[in-house]
Amino acid sequence: MERDLWRHSPPRLTYHSTRVPLSETTPDGIRKMNEALPAAAALLAATGPDLCLYGCTSGSFIEGREGLARIVSQMAAIVECPVVATMAAVVDALEALGIRRVALATPYLDEVNALEAEFLESSGFQVVAVRGLGLSGKAIREVEPAAVAALVQAVDVPAAEGVFVSCTDLRALDVLEESERALRKPVISSNQASLWAVLRHAGVAEAIPGLGSLLGLGSPNFGTTASDSSHA
Repeated sequence: MERDLWRHSPPRLTYHSTRVPLSETTPDGIRKMNEALPAAAALLAATGPDLCLYGCTSGSFIEGREGLARIVSQMAAIVECPVVATMAAVVDALEALGIRRVALATPYLDEVNALEAEFLESSGFQVVAVRGLGLSGKAIREVEPAAVAALVQAVDVPAAEGVFVSCTDLRALDVLEESERALRKPVISSNQASLWAVLRHAGVAEAIPGLGSLLGLGSPNFGTTASDSSHA
């Protein structure tokens, strides 16, 4: 995630990171990871941050909306600045693009997918399709971008107004633009939504080309099909 944030942010922004331990991306493993958040937040507090990002999708949806609110409140009290959590950023991003019917693409196990779909439904969205890769732990980051693009294609259904590609450890950012052109609808990823939220808090209003309609400030450019060209 750090690579995606650094390479697409203006030079005036700096990122200072620490870790929370996660070995298995299961409900129990994710909940155990969240127990380490206060200690991690205390380390970040020493940098005097202007904004704190909890950059984990599953960690921010695993306990539902109320659990996410508790996490954000707890972290904010420690770092003494606003806190953005990835799943909250995703919800805001979907709303900003006017998406209510969502196709959900993930690297996760089915039991984690079910909890994520439940979170999205409780946030006012209709999850019309779900497809996961059945992966856990470090296997997630080893998925090639081409496989991510194939996953996005596979999960899309006509009822979906957009596709959400979940997980900050999945290399989705590099295939968002091509996926949007192929599907002719918005495609959002965890890192894209997190970056979008950070930039909004920092007052950065410029569009970032090549990273999908969300970071193009909500102006989709899905390219031109052959049938469109014939009527140009």
